[in-house]
Amino acid sequence: MSVSQNLPNLAVGYSVPRLLKMLAGGVLLTLLCAAVAFNWFHVKTLSEFQIVACYIGVALFGFITCRTLWRLLSSRQPVLFITRVGIRDTRIADDTISWRSVRDISAWQYRNQVIVVLKLDPMVANRFDVGLLKRIVSLMNKAIGAEGVLVNPGGLTMDGETLLETCKQYWKAGRLAYTARPATEPEPAH
Repeated sequence: MSVSQNLPNLAVGYSVPRLLKMLAGGVLLTLLCAAVAFNWFHVKTLSEFQIVACYIGVALFGFITCRTLWRLLSSRQPVLFITRVGIRDTRIADDTISWRSVRDISAWQYRNQVIVVLKLDPMVANRFDVGLLKRIVSLMNKAIGAEGVLVNPGGLTMDGETLLETCKQYWKAGRLAYTARPATEPEPAH
């Protein structure tokens, strides 16, 4: 039995306590921006820039809070699947990314959060850049140094370090299983 056959299929869902923390932070930041934008404390030294920035903050943090609330209410099923064949993140796409098409796995760290970056073959990577919004996000990721498909563990039951190590383990086993197959010899022509 090979190493890849010993690895179980993993299904990772959202963590309710982590989502509750994110929801509380989103509500707090939304209210803080709203307090400044709508001048609830009657401060007379606010500049127009500060007010506009806080309006943008209300919109941004309000959207993030609503999205987190939606995830909390609909978090009954797993969203990340890691198998011997590949990885599938339903938040990114419905397709499974085969381990054979992954060239490298690395970590991109933002503050204390580790995000897994999958560098794919160019032919496979083009399937994930469909649509204007996904292309814009891909360009923004490249600008900050995270080139590839990002698997964000934010709000999941698995943290970034564990996800990175798990992906590397499955990737190595998947590549070994693929390269360990005997090459078929062509039959001689008579």
